[in-house]
Amino acid sequence: MNDTLTRFLVDVPGDILRGILRKALFPLADRYSTRSLRTAGLAIKAGGSTLVKIGAADYYASVQGKLVKKAAATDMPALAGTVSNAAFNVFCFFVDVAGTVTVAMGTAGATLAAVKFPPIPEKKALIGFIIVNPTGTGDFVGGTTVLDDATVVPNVVYVNADGPFDPTVIL
Repeated sequence: MNDTLTRFLVDVPGDILRGILRKALFPLADRYSTRSLRTAGLAIKAGGSTLVKIGAADYYASVQGKLVKKAAATDMPALAGTVSNAAFNVFCFFVDVAGTVTVAMGTAGATLAAVKFPPIPEKKALIGFIIVNPTGTGDFVGGTTVLDDATVVPNVVYVNADGPFDPTVIL
């Protein structure tokens, strides 16, 4: 028998209390059962590219307790959205149990601490994200501006998920 949060909550008396606990605990249980197991080694696909890729080693994740693998050098989806000059923002990459990779952009901030991450989707593991902070002569336009552009200077930083992570679950 699998130990699931639902099975543990069956013994909690009262539908209201069980509902409150489910709402509070499900996001945490999802993050622990749906997570990266090995770093993706995110990197630019190649010099002059607009795409991010998985690095030199295969990536592994657990999605709702099921293993998922993405091969080394797999391209991440194209970025969409604009980061204004001097602002900070993130683009997060997720994988589901079928191996489908998606990307979501956060909400920009004037400082790195002011960036708001996009919601972490249920039943998708966070592969990692990039931080974009253009400080050159223009805005960063996802899918158009190359990640190593010398004019826009996107200052892209590649961050790999390492364990459960959900920046929307805060105290």
